[in-house]
Amino acid sequence: MTGVKHILVVDDDALMLSMIGRALQDYEVTLARDGDEALRVTAPGMRLDLLITDYLMPAMMGDELLGRMRERRPSLKALVISGHGGLLEREMPDWWRAQPHLEKPFAISALRDLVVRLIGPPFGRETR
Repeated sequence: MTGVKHILVVDDDALMLSMIGRALQDYEVTLARDGDEALRVTAPGMRLDLLITDYLMPAMMGDELLGRMRERRPSLKALVISGHGGLLEREMPDWWRAQPHLEKPFAISALRDLVVRLIGPPFGRETR
């Protein structure tokens, strides 16, 4: 698949959403404030290369969101961002802990580097 890669970013912190959106502006980025909004804004046939989600959010936690997104898109790549990194190590199932993650606060360069490693540059073929 070619074209601009699409990233869905989900976080209940408006400042974090804005910062990530600006940092990844060369990609097509959709922002959502919670899991319900994320599910609403992703149409079944829509291109989606990466989900970046906060872990600890009201109503729907990041692991539930990723599980529900992967019901529709089993091969969806994900990046977990969290200010509660210890939770990822102690309390989560193995499949969830295995997701690439960044602990808040993180450097913009670390975010960009990890996104490129996961899905490649904004334009061109998907990485496998």
